[in-house]
Amino acid sequence: MTESKGSVIIVGGGIVGVCNALALQKAGFAVTLIDRGQPGRETSYGNAGVLCESAISVVNSPAMLRALPKLLLGRSNGLRFSVSYVLRRLGWMLRFLSYGNKRHWHAAGRALRDLQLVSLAQHKAWIAEAGVDDLLRHGAWMKVFRSEASFAAYEERELLDEVGSNYTVFEREQIRQIEPALKPIYAKALLLEDTCQVSSPAQLTDAYLGLFTAAGGTVVRAKVTGLIDNPGGWQIETEEAGRLVSDQLVIAAGAWSAEIAGWLGYDLPLGWERGYHLHLEPDVGPPLTRAVLDMDGGFAMAPMQQGVRITSGVEITDRDAPPNYTQVRNSVKQARGALALKGEVEDVPWMGRRPTMIDSLPVIGAAPRHSGLWFNFGHQHVGLSMAPGSALALCAMMQAMPEPVDMHLFRATRFRI
Repeated sequence: MTESKGSVIIVGGGIVGVCNALALQKAGFAVTLIDRGQPGRETSYGNAGVLCESAISVVNSPAMLRALPKLLLGRSNGLRFSVSYVLRRLGWMLRFLSYGNKRHWHAAGRALRDLQLVSLAQHKAWIAEAGVDDLLRHGAWMKVFRSEASFAAYEERELLDEVGSNYTVFEREQIRQIEPALKPIYAKALLLEDTCQVSSPAQLTDAYLGLFTAAGGTVVRAKVTGLIDNPGGWQIETEEAGRLVSDQLVIAAGAWSAEIAGWLGYDLPLGWERGYHLHLEPDVGPPLTRAVLDMDGGFAMAPMQQGVRITSGVEITDRDAPPNYTQVRNSVKQARGALALKGEVEDVPWMGRRPTMIDSLPVIGAAPRHSGLWFNFGHQHVGLSMAPGSALALCAMMQAMPEPVDMHLFRATRFRI
């Protein structure tokens, strides 16, 4: 390892924080990672496991605006919302909708793909280094459509063509040939070719964490309660581990990041989308071989080590409101119509909170009013796909080195905070 470039504390042990810790350590920093629980078991745990270079269409898109009447009437399994919560945060919601224009959609798509390409290459390198190649599947992200009409309305193809993503469209009779596990209910499928999937996002995070700790990195399980900007460094107050100090500080705490940054006077326009999943045992017959997103049903089916993971759509409500399993139960019901599935593996579905900035792009870069303070959060649904690239970009910024891609759309200074 190179001579130490100083100490860094990272607040947040999801896949973004863990990748940040690993990248900074490899660059020569002495890194401490703080998380209130076991790293990788919050939001990073509950996804379809996709490592993608083409998850580039932000949610607040022109298509979403056109679908808004249907969404507001509660006719989509892909979205559930609390009316009282939406009214309390109406200003944020309206600003979120204001980004649903074609110009932002295209610019965000190009920026996301640039960073995802860097991420995918780094994922593959770290997976090989950690010796967990058995977790990886290639060509493992397929979107399926129940009707010709829903496929014709799929505008993301325009963006995929613009940025050069590789994909193949399959007709109804071809779908069963490439994915025999699916029942013949889909009219079209779009296979994104340059993608991978991991069979356990938690084990992937553990593997990266293992690289970090084996090289001398420190992991502290504690709840952060305060941040103090001292001359020449940072003081981090915790409940369980007392006071920690470092030269620099990275906030990568997902849906809790804006709250933590708010202790220092920042007002970041961060929201969250709650989501659920449940594992089911596969029935006899051909196994599902890749993650499949049912575009009409608003849910994903992904083969995992625990079973077939059925994910829900988005729930918009208070971050810490009691779980509501209606949406994921409906997703499971629909999934049983698409796959031969047996019993549920867990007694209770998992729930997580995906951090979403008002423009659907993460914040990656320096805090504007504090030296040595950095942000890396707000990755929405693509945290797993973007974590290594985000880490490499922030690592370059912290060393005043050239960034791997153009990062101007991700900087905190795009907002008045």
